[in-house]
Amino acid sequence: MLEVETVDSKKTVDENVKLAKVFKALSSNIEKNNELLNRLLELTLESESNHQGLAPLRSILSKDLSALREDKVTVEIKLTFLKINDIDTVDQKFLSEIFIQAKWHDHLIKPDEKVFEPSMMWTPKLIILNIDGSIEEEHIDYSILHSNDDNPPRVQLMWRFKAFFKENLELQHFPVDVQDLTISISTERSIHEIEIIEDQSSLSSVNTQAFLDASEWNLYNHTESYRDKTTVEYARSTVHPILHIQCRVARKIGYFVWNIIFIVFLIIGLTFASYSIEVNSPDRLMCNVTLFLTAVAFKLVVKQSLPTISYLTYLDLYVLAALIFLALNATQNAAMKSLAYVYQMKEVKIYDRNAIVSLAAIFIFFHVIFGIYIAFTATRRRWKMQEKDKLYQEKKDYIERSRMSPRGTGKRKRRYPPVAQPRGSLESFFENRF
Repeated sequence: MLEVETVDSKKTVDENVKLAKVFKALSSNIEKNNELLNRLLELTLESESNHQGLAPLRSILSKDLSALREDKVTVEIKLTFLKINDIDTVDQKFLSEIFIQAKWHDHLIKPDEKVFEPSMMWTPKLIILNIDGSIEEEHIDYSILHSNDDNPPRVQLMWRFKAFFKENLELQHFPVDVQDLTISISTERSIHEIEIIEDQSSLSSVNTQAFLDASEWNLYNHTESYRDKTTVEYARSTVHPILHIQCRVARKIGYFVWNIIFIVFLIIGLTFASYSIEVNSPDRLMCNVTLFLTAVAFKLVVKQSLPTISYLTYLDLYVLAALIFLALNATQNAAMKSLAYVYQMKEVKIYDRNAIVSLAAIFIFFHVIFGIYIAFTATRRRWKMQEKDKLYQEKKDYIERSRMSPRGTGKRKRRYPPVAQPRGSLESFFENRF
């Protein structure tokens, strides 16, 4: 009986708390409505005294109450990639669950105001530009934070949702590529009304523990941001700010190495086995043509893993090089067969041996040069991403130490680049560093 009474009392307390919150919000709305009605009454009296009719009354009723601020507002944004999965290379999109925290100062909020009404107050009107489809599992919450100093109250927006995002994948380095996963945050307001920057007191982040596509990709720990502006998404010529926040993933190469590259390598190597057949035998040429058709089939398999693009990837280059090498072998077989009708067989075998050595040298030279080229391009980019992870962790530790330590004490700290960085700034930083 005592346990039942305890449970009932807890439920009663929770209901009372919820009811108190509802009454508090209702009283705040009533106060705002009273202020608005008083203003309308004043305008009505003024219009009657000036013989202007109801024009001022209609103007204030049609005016957006959330756009009463005349100063330019700076909105700080922090984005967290809560969960990333289903990175689709062919459709060039990814599924992610996102948490956005936006904060700004509002001097129009009264010191005793506790509840924020977005329909009555100024909001940044944030939008996501690269969403593909509709938003799912959306939750929006506003709160007002009052400070003890002379600064005006700060409004904090917490926006959590799940959606597909379009991303223009750069596939030149496929399958050793590193991809940017970008969230493009903009606003319906112009650059004269609002400035969007990354949060200066807390870095955007990515939750690597909840990465659900780890079988195909490696997720880096850092995030990076840069600012831009656009007029394309709107009918009028107003310029709107954009903040791009991105994390990065590196493709795991194992599947493509063992299922495509290694098999194509074996197909090329089998061409040298065909030289055990006599020079004047047609079976040698038939063997190389069969291997060529097999490599063409693997080229079609590679095509299924990529979208329709107008440039060649590293895997395309390797398979095409294999086809060219097989074509050279077939040309060599036909040439030796023709020489057998002109020269003696002893001389033809010498030419055949020299041609085999030349083709073997080409085979080895190509793999060495291609491996060095990959190391200086795609692999070097992966090293840079690891260095960016280290720099991001240093910046994060620096910000945490700055919070805990009082100002003006301690040793002089190392300066870091600003949190909201233009595109390519870290690339130039690493070029200067190394």
